[in-house]
Amino acid sequence: MASAVLTPQEAYRSKKIKMATSGLKIAILMPVTAILQNIFNSSVTDSVSASLQDMVIVSIICSITLLALGDFFGSIFTFIYNLANGKGLEEYKRTANLKISWFMLLSAAFAGPMATGCWMAATPFCGLTMVAVITSLGPVMTVFVSSFFLKEKLNMRIDIGVIIVVCGAIVSGWEGVVGGGSNYILGICLALLAPIGFTLEGQFSTYAGDMIDPNVGCGMYRCLGSAVIGMFSMFVLSFMTGNLDAYVSIIAIALGTPSLLIMTIVMGLLGAINYNAAYLAFNRTGPSRVLAVDSSRPIWSIPLGFLFAFLGVEPYMVTQMNIIGAFIVVAGLIFTIGNPKDLVNLRDVS
Repeated sequence: MASAVLTPQEAYRSKKIKMATSGLKIAILMPVTAILQNIFNSSVTDSVSASLQDMVIVSIICSITLLALGDFFGSIFTFIYNLANGKGLEEYKRTANLKISWFMLLSAAFAGPMATGCWMAATPFCGLTMVAVITSLGPVMTVFVSSFFLKEKLNMRIDIGVIIVVCGAIVSGWEGVVGGGSNYILGICLALLAPIGFTLEGQFSTYAGDMIDPNVGCGMYRCLGSAVIGMFSMFVLSFMTGNLDAYVSIIAIALGTPSLLIMTIVMGLLGAINYNAAYLAFNRTGPSRVLAVDSSRPIWSIPLGFLFAFLGVEPYMVTQMNIIGAFIVVAGLIFTIGNPKDLVNLRDVS
C-alpha cells in the first residue's frame, strides 16, 4: 500500500506541530529543575546564613548571591555542552557581535536577580510551595503580553484559566495571609516579582532566539550575564545597606566549604538545564504555553520537598490549603495551554 503524499501545506503544518510538541516536551524539564535548584539554594543559604547576622536583608543577599555563583558554574556547563556540539568561542564571538543578541542580556537581567533570585529569596519567608504558586502567575501575565509583543494567537479559554489560577493562588496563600507575619508578606512581595521577571524574560529571549542560537545566547547571557548582574547588584545592595562584610563572607564560605561548593556547582548544573530548556522551548513553542508547563512547579514542589526533607537536605512544610491551591492553579493552567491541535498556531504571526 503506497503511503499518502503530503501536500506542501500539510508537510509544513506537520513540521510545525512536531516542532511545537518537542518544545512542550523540553519544557517539562523546567519545573523539576527549578524546584531542585531552589531546594539546593535554600539549603546552602541556611548553612551560610548561620554564620552571619540574622537579618532579613542578609538572607535576601545570600540567596541571590548564591544563585549568581551557581549561574557562573551554569555558564561553564553550557559552554562545555555547546563546545561538544561544535559551537565554541567563535560562535560566542559571532553572537556577541549581533545587536539582536543583546535582547538576551536584557532578558537575563529580568530572569536572573529579579525573577529566579526573588523567588528563591522569598522561599525562607513563605515556603517552597507557596512561592511556586505565586510564580505560577507568570502565564497569566505572559498570555496577554505575548498577544501584543510576539503576536501569539490566543483564545477566550485564557479568561477561564486566569480566573482559576488567581483563585488557586488566593486559596493556597490564604492561611499565611491571615496568620503570617511581616516576613510572610515580604516573601509574597518578593515572589510576585518572579512572574513579572519570567514574563519579560520570555518575551525578550524568544524575540532574540528567533534570530540566534538559543543555546549560545543562553550560555552567554542567561548564565554568565545573570551571574555578573547578580553579583554586581548584590555588591551594590550590600554596600548601600552596610552589609559588605556579609557579602564577602557569603562568597568565601560558599566557595571555601567543600560540601557547600559541591551544592553550589550542582545548583549551576540544574540552572544550566533549566535555562537552556527554557530558551529552546520558548523558541519552538512560544512563551505562553511553555510558562504554563513550567508553572506546574507547585505540584512538583510537594513530592520533591518531602523527598529532600527526608534526605536531610532541606526542611519542608506545606499546609492543606497550600496543596489544594496548588492543584487549582495547575488546573487553571491547563486552560492556558489550550487544545493540542492549536499547537500549529502557537508561533504564527499576523
